Amino acid sequence: MLSLALASVRLRWASFVGSFVALACGVALLATSLLVISATIGVPDQGRQRFSEAPVLVIADLNVDFTPASGGDVQPTQVPAQPGLPAGLLAAVAATGRTVEDHTFYAQLADGPRDQVGRAWSSAALGGYRLTAGTAPATDDQVVLGGGRPEQIGRSVRFVTADGPHTATVSGVTGAEAFEHAVFFTDARAARFSPAVGALAAFAPADAVRRAVEANGGAGVARVLTGAERSQADPHHAEVAARLDGVQTPLGLSAAVSGGTAVFVVGGTFALSIAQRRRELALLRLIGATRRQLRALVFREALVVGALASAAGCALGAVGAAPAGRWLVDHDLVPDGFTVPVTGWGLLVAGAIGLLTALTGVLFSAVKAGLISPGEALAEADAERTSRAALAFRWASGLLVLGGGIAALALTARGWPDAAASVADALALLLPIVAGCVLLAAVLAGPAIRLLTAPPALVARLRGRSAEDGGGIVWATARQSSLTAFRRTAATTTPVVLIVAFAGCLVGSIDTIDRAQVTETRTQLSAADLVVVPAGTPGLSRTVADRVRAVPGVQAAVITPTSLMAAVDDGQALVPFRAATADPAALAAVDRLPVVAGSLADLGPGSVVLSRTWPGSPAVGERIAVRLADGTPRELRVAALLGTGAEAVQAWVTDPDAVTGGVGGPALAERIDLRLLPGADRAQAAAALRTAVDGLGARLETPEQVWSAATDSTARDSWNALLMILGLAIGYAVITLANSLVMTTSDRRRELSLLRLAGATRGQVLRTVAVETLLCVAAGALLGGLGTAISVGGSWTALTALVGPTPVLVPWTVMGVLAACCAAVALPAAVLPAALALRGGDGGGILHGAAGPA
Repeated sequence: MLSLALASVRLRWASFVGSFVALACGVALLATSLLVISATIGVPDQGRQRFSEAPVLVIADLNVDFTPASGGDVQPTQVPAQPGLPAGLLAAVAATGRTVEDHTFYAQLADGPRDQVGRAWSSAALGGYRLTAGTAPATDDQVVLGGGRPEQIGRSVRFVTADGPHTATVSGVTGAEAFEHAVFFTDARAARFSPAVGALAAFAPADAVRRAVEANGGAGVARVLTGAERSQADPHHAEVAARLDGVQTPLGLSAAVSGGTAVFVVGGTFALSIAQRRRELALLRLIGATRRQLRALVFREALVVGALASAAGCALGAVGAAPAGRWLVDHDLVPDGFTVPVTGWGLLVAGAIGLLTALTGVLFSAVKAGLISPGEALAEADAERTSRAALAFRWASGLLVLGGGIAALALTARGWPDAAASVADALALLLPIVAGCVLLAAVLAGPAIRLLTAPPALVARLRGRSAEDGGGIVWATARQSSLTAFRRTAATTTPVVLIVAFAGCLVGSIDTIDRAQVTETRTQLSAADLVVVPAGTPGLSRTVADRVRAVPGVQAAVITPTSLMAAVDDGQALVPFRAATADPAALAAVDRLPVVAGSLADLGPGSVVLSRTWPGSPAVGERIAVRLADGTPRELRVAALLGTGAEAVQAWVTDPDAVTGGVGGPALAERIDLRLLPGADRAQAAAALRTAVDGLGARLETPEQVWSAATDSTARDSWNALLMILGLAIGYAVITLANSLVMTTSDRRRELSLLRLAGATRGQVLRTVAVETLLCVAAGALLGGLGTAISVGGSWTALTALVGPTPVLVPWTVMGVLAACCAAVALPAAVLPAALALRGGDGGGILHGAAGPA
């Protein structure tokens, strides 16, 4: 059977081109994804880092021990904010020998980058900094600029810290370092800016340092790092690790979606090939081949195609690894300098999955081949066969999957609406909708075509003509052909449904989620008149808040971000939730939080206001156990509950410890919402506010500008991930569409010749093929739009329950463009083979019987 399979693939190569190309592309994407993912596992050596020259490094233990409610092993959980090292431990390690304390805090020059930091000069040598000009800072009013220019020495510079603006004189400059942008101060001034010690460099033997740490709290308080582990204390290392981790999920989803689409492509192509070869396979049965041998033949054909496609895909994946890395760098998804090495294991795994995909995709076709009877070889015509059992299976499977997806959406909207605000949960909910639409595409294509052609038919009836004459002979023939050629119509419609439904559901659901979050921000700011936001800085300093509060005629709600950690999944895990602090009176007066129980007036030290989606559904007055951002355990009383769940802030507190806990000094405010008091002049107040924040890294905006910025930000964050997930899957479906049309059109040479013998001109025949193709594409777009409406409507219903009235965003433009692209691909794929089939003259093809293999 292997030799027969090889001969079949060689002689009927045109039938396997689509499977080969799709599978090769799938393996190429999978190989590239595996290579990129392997490159993101573990942060590569970044060269010199903040503590490269420290032999031994002591840092605070960033984990808290959490014991699940059901028992079991203790789970170390990382805290959002780094706590400082205890004074007793600092003294104990200093007793072992020379130590250098690291004080790092926010300090940004007027023209400096957002991530600029201030540090003590004594810690500069730990990162390999060396003066290139000038001297070290000798007094508190002097600084050394990392990466500065010699001509800056002696100049006065202005910088901002968490407590406000300052000035200093540049005493020296160092060479630039890739891992940070630093400004160095005297040790005394750095300690005043940030009293907590984030890291301690020790020059004594590592064993002596470990003994000192163990004698003063041990692993629960601090960690001792040596060798390559020292990079873990560098924020640049953590930033790189987070960015690399961030691309793994969309890459994995992209590979999974593309792999599933590849199975669909291979399965569809082989199914169409089996349908076209029924008489050929029946002849094999007639001369003695068993059902098992036919199934083995189809499997071996898939094995041959899969092996060749996997080899080609691995080669393409190896070539595409470097461009994929550059694309990620260009879109700022990974740091500069990221490279993707080609590893043998990644290619081997991709090739093996490609073979498995080919065999999985052909499984149903092999079963169908085994059911062919010998008597079919004696049939005079290869009429299209669509059994009632096959139709029933399509209806049952499609309705089951689609109905399950709709039921899941309805249950989510009613019982767990907060799940709709999660992109990951939304993706899980939309996939059954897409799959159901694809399964039903074949049986719903006919009704969709009838619906699309109803208006011309109605006009024809009103004019006293038959419905088939509504658009002329070309229209009537194309309409009837698309309605009767079930297999060909299904093969054309299904890929279009996949493309339009998948893109529409994915883009529409994510856009609706993003807009719901913007809607919640808009609702919160509905009573605000003006907003102060950062301008080129990571946040707003204390001086900005003080100056804004001092402006007459305005009431200010200063919002500062923090975190609270709480147990989820019935106490099985500890996770951080985003929280914020604000004065409760100002918050109630300026912002509009949807309080459904309790009162913001009860918010004070030791209490909290929670979203209703908070784990455990606590009631007002109940005390809940949480951990602050630095891991400190607390019990807080629930003062009020909010009636929404899509918001970025899920807890409001006033406890100062929740803001200041950790290294780096006071926290920066995120935003200041302002409301004009009765009688205040808006123009005068706005002018006074602009003057108050001038030069402090802040600007005054209207609430409308804040909403627009939030919309743009969420769109940018979503689009790159969508490109990775969506792009190749749509590419595969386009390949399927083109291949199916080429196969079916080439196979209908006898039908086209009959049209010529019936009197149709060559142009009329080709126009008939074109109109039929466009009808199938339009039907697919209609069904895809229906799936999109179901998916986006379900997300919108759930989000409306969370945030109130919010716009529903159906990506009509995206779906329209994709439908047009499908038409642009389908037309030449159908018309060109038809034109080639008609080269023989006026209907001569019919005298030679049905077309054989190309």
